[in-house]
Amino acid sequence: MTDPVLVAVPPKGGSFDDVLKRLVALRWLQAEFVTALRKVIKDDKRRVKLEEGLIALWRDTGSYEGTMRAADRAGHDLDEVDQALRRMRRWRDGQGREQVDYTDQHAVAAMVARLREDPDAEVRRAASCLHLQLDLTRPGKPVRMAFNQCDFALERPGLAPVRGVLMGTEHEVTPTWLRKHKRDISLTCYDAFHNTLLDVLDTGAVRNWRELSAHLDKSATAVRILGSLGLDDYLGHCVLMGSALAERTRAAGGGRRWGGTTDPKFPILASAPLLIDPAYEEVYARVLDSRRTGIRFEAGPKDIEGACAEQGRMAIYIVRSGSTVAVTPGLCVVGEPLITSETIVAVNQERLERNPGVGVLVESLAPSDGDHTAAWQAKLAAKLGAKLV
Repeated sequence: MTDPVLVAVPPKGGSFDDVLKRLVALRWLQAEFVTALRKVIKDDKRRVKLEEGLIALWRDTGSYEGTMRAADRAGHDLDEVDQALRRMRRWRDGQGREQVDYTDQHAVAAMVARLREDPDAEVRRAASCLHLQLDLTRPGKPVRMAFNQCDFALERPGLAPVRGVLMGTEHEVTPTWLRKHKRDISLTCYDAFHNTLLDVLDTGAVRNWRELSAHLDKSATAVRILGSLGLDDYLGHCVLMGSALAERTRAAGGGRRWGGTTDPKFPILASAPLLIDPAYEEVYARVLDSRRTGIRFEAGPKDIEGACAEQGRMAIYIVRSGSTVAVTPGLCVVGEPLITSETIVAVNQERLERNPGVGVLVESLAPSDGDHTAAWQAKLAAKLGAKLV
């Protein structure tokens, strides 16, 4: 049997679900285990979302009783609300008023401990694969259950099984760990690779994994992007604007692609700071050539969509299905995406050469070079209609 192959996957979210489904189809994992794992993580996501809503209701009503009445009017299950309020942390604000906050780490750890003693063996196994993680995307930073790791074995007729370890990691650090030989294979989104490989590109102004691979200095890194995992999980880093500003941008001309300094749309884009996720600032600066074009950036609030639709701001924001844009009055996606992303298969070349198990798993994954971005963009156009400017 070969040395274990370390495979990085997202720790939670839609991309994690999509990767797990593919690994079931490839017989890396059993369907019953994956069903239990996805349910446990989804239920915890619902728990955090409920608590977020209860924090806001308590802030408005100021009491347990008022929050319960408001939750009842909103159609929540009151037994579930009562249990949540009893476990959530209490604190007093500057005026001495009692407030509630997310369930603390110790209480969430106790929930995981109970899951590890569940009567269902698959739930117990799923819970054993979890650890606790701060959700940095939400105000108040709640503690959430996230995938940590699990072992698997790929069985092949007449051949020794390949041992593997799935390891959940944040997107931002996965390529870094791949570079440092701490992972062998990575199944994460392309945009994270762009963000962490800028130092080994001959140009940072690339817009998808194919362009990045073509401009990668292979003498400076052992990371190799082998292709798409073929999950149909495309997303774009898109420019968002309110409808009035979007119409001005359309009228300026220059087509839908964001060009260079000669693009007549750029003065509008440079007229005020763009709201962004700061993790991607350096990438956006390279793609938009901000030093020459005068583009400026500002860390965006949680509700970037609302800031664009209601306050006249502009932003670069990740758009997947377009559902949020479609239901937000006055919000538009302007121009082509600056970057398109999808789940890719990447390896550490040195590990691929030394451990035959890495090659076996890569062969099983069958990375694809097919480009279905146009199909995703067509779906987005159908969803957004006139909101895609």
